[in-house]
Amino acid sequence: MKKLITNLKYSLVPVLLLLAICCNAQETTPYREFNFKKGDEYQRLVAVKSNCILQRGNQKINISTYSAVTKTYKVNDVNGKKYQFNISINKILDTVNALGQKVVFNSENTPDPNSDIQMNLLHLIGQAAVVSVNDRSEVLTIHKPSRLDDTLLSFTGIQPEMFATGKALEIFSNRVTGPFIKPGYTWTNHTPSTETTYTVKAVNGLTTTITYNSSILGADVNSRINGALLIENESGLILKKATQSVSTGYKIVNGIVYTTTRRSATSEICKKVN
Repeated sequence: MKKLITNLKYSLVPVLLLLAICCNAQETTPYREFNFKKGDEYQRLVAVKSNCILQRGNQKINISTYSAVTKTYKVNDVNGKKYQFNISINKILDTVNALGQKVVFNSENTPDPNSDIQMNLLHLIGQAAVVSVNDRSEVLTIHKPSRLDDTLLSFTGIQPEMFATGKALEIFSNRVTGPFIKPGYTWTNHTPSTETTYTVKAVNGLTTTITYNSSILGADVNSRINGALLIENESGLILKKATQSVSTGYKIVNGIVYTTTRRSATSEICKKVN
């Protein structure tokens, strides 16, 4: 009996060690720790082409848009492992085609004072959202200026910044990337309203390419998104991002309920400028 116990003991040691390693790997999910410096600055260009159909019975409204927005993310304050970002819009190019009319806006040109859309878009320039994050770039607090009207952004096809407490800033990947993560590695993130699955597609010494698909359940609109990310391994900065999405649901316009279908394609480029 003693010999049997001894044999079991030694035969189980490798198994127990393997279990311990696996359990430890699950507990120490490879998240990245950022060490931002005051004055760090990043520039992001987001281009979105979309087509939205609003329908009520036989009445149909087709809205097509193209927007190109340049934003700046600047670290204005550092307090231990808490960092304050000022995020502002520097430039907007926007075209809206709806109801047989076309509105073109360029923030570097003089706007039409009789156009509510152009004047409201002009007011977005320079308006800063102040966001504090932790060392995983996860949002702690958010202060958005009242001028950042999500309804206006949605109508003009401009992609709003999706701030959410506990979620990483959109320009960073807080999961460690590099050659030790092999192509085919996958994981899924869940929230009460979203499910996103990521898959590593390619890895080299400088960058990692990750594809993802996401389902989002909203109060009035549901979305499905497919995308790809090119991440700089050393910094965690998302250098390039491309997505295609389909959203369906309903919208209330001037008190009237319309069913809505929106298809959009987005491309982004981001770089550190300071």
